[in-house]
Amino acid sequence: MYNEARMIGVAVGIAVGLLIVAFVLRFINRNKAMATEYDEMQKQIRGVGYRYAFFTVMIFEAFLCILTLGMELPAEPYVIHFAAIFIGVTVQAAYCIWNDAYVGLNTNLGRYIVIMTIVSLFNLGIAFMSWKQGELVIGGKLQAQSINLMCGLMFAVLGVVGLIKKIADGRDEE
Repeated sequence: MYNEARMIGVAVGIAVGLLIVAFVLRFINRNKAMATEYDEMQKQIRGVGYRYAFFTVMIFEAFLCILTLGMELPAEPYVIHFAAIFIGVTVQAAYCIWNDAYVGLNTNLGRYIVIMTIVSLFNLGIAFMSWKQGELVIGGKLQAQSINLMCGLMFAVLGVVGLIKKIADGRDEE
């Protein structure tokens, strides 16, 4: 099922991805620091967001455990577990966006929005190419390429949440 070359490729891909994340963090933070700085209120709100995300992932995984007892899911197992991760990240980030605790004190918001847009479009592009080549769904099951689709959709959803929040904040100021 899994060959050695594919596993090495995944490991190298993860390592390269982590390096890219390190460079992106330095790029989006005004002081070129790796860590984003938050005030005390933001830290508290982020903690609540992490708690909501944790319980969301736990409930989703428990549901999957029960669901897989009696049926086969229409996706490869690792795709399902990545879905749980993306759902948790979306819950945490959306909660923090809505409560003004997502963007750090040292974050350049313009750069951040550009990077997130690029990441979303890049992942959606990969998913589209996979779909066009017939590799997104094989034998009725979502394949690894659907992870790119989920990632792109996650960033798109977070962008929409941010836009709605900005509009809502604009109305509150009037």
